[in-house]
Amino acid sequence: MDVKEAAGDTPLLRRSVPGASARSTDGGSGERKREAVTFWLYRAGERLIQAVPRGLSMPAAAAVGNVAFDLAGSKQRLIAENLSRPMRLPPDDPRVRRAARRAFRNYAKYLVDMMRIGELSEADAHRMVSIENFSILTEAQAEGKGVLMCTAHIGGMDLLGPALKGVGESLYVVADDTTYGRLYDHLAQARARQHIFVIGWRNLRGMFKVLRENRNLVLFCDGGYRRGDVPVELCGEPTTMPIGPATLSAKTGAPMLTVACRRTEDDRFFTRGLPLIHCASTDPAEIQRATQAVADELSTIIAEDPGQWYMFRPVWPQTDADRRHAAEALAAARRGEDWTKIAA
Repeated sequence: MDVKEAAGDTPLLRRSVPGASARSTDGGSGERKREAVTFWLYRAGERLIQAVPRGLSMPAAAAVGNVAFDLAGSKQRLIAENLSRPMRLPPDDPRVRRAARRAFRNYAKYLVDMMRIGELSEADAHRMVSIENFSILTEAQAEGKGVLMCTAHIGGMDLLGPALKGVGESLYVVADDTTYGRLYDHLAQARARQHIFVIGWRNLRGMFKVLRENRNLVLFCDGGYRRGDVPVELCGEPTTMPIGPATLSAKTGAPMLTVACRRTEDDRFFTRGLPLIHCASTDPAEIQRATQAVADELSTIIAEDPGQWYMFRPVWPQTDADRRHAAEALAAARRGEDWTKIAA
């Protein structure tokens, strides 16, 4: 797990893992040591970053991102394979490699902004973040069922929190709370100062409560292929997306609002929401239709600037068997058949 996952940007609402605990304690002494080292390295970096003006720390972060890319080994190929889909180019194309390097730089900048987020002032947030169409959030909230903000690992979704705080709004982010306990708690506290509240990914009661109170629940939807999840076409190829967002929409009536907070060339952020999506029932065909609509909108967002998409896990199937299964499930859904019945 990396700092991004400890910060809460994780796949969400997967089917529950039997026997899983609130905090992972069975990883062995080596794992616990790694978590402790990660925590103290993050805290040291945080203190340093908070002592340096943001205008200086951003170029430094970009330089660190370049070094990280050069040392990334197999991660270079993984990122290139992910970015090749929205770019419609082979993974070894030089343009894809440049975009992959930019993804590392943008992720390093994201970490710097996360290290500063707890101390960000309202004036700073106002200068840094521009919201193009706040009215679409107002439209979604007018339904009174809460809002499911569906997003991907692009730009800096966390920075939307301080901007919305300035207009009296809060974000509730679904996160993996099973590992990196101290770092998770520290980041949760820093986020809470900006009205960003973290909910454990198995806390369904908490999610339903957020929606009943007509609040904004953030769901990251680009976690990658997993048999049993919803078959979709993403950036032109079959994969899956989590079943949770559409299921929550169906069960609560909450609209799904696809949103991205994109980094600009001057390291500010530009946010816009796409048209609302509703899921009318938990029928597999309706779940797939609504999830595909979210996938289509995320495909558009990712393709606009693939170098801002820092997803360091495989998003599409990695084996021939999984690729066949993904294609068969998607084809069944398009024929109007029950895609959940495709043999695993």
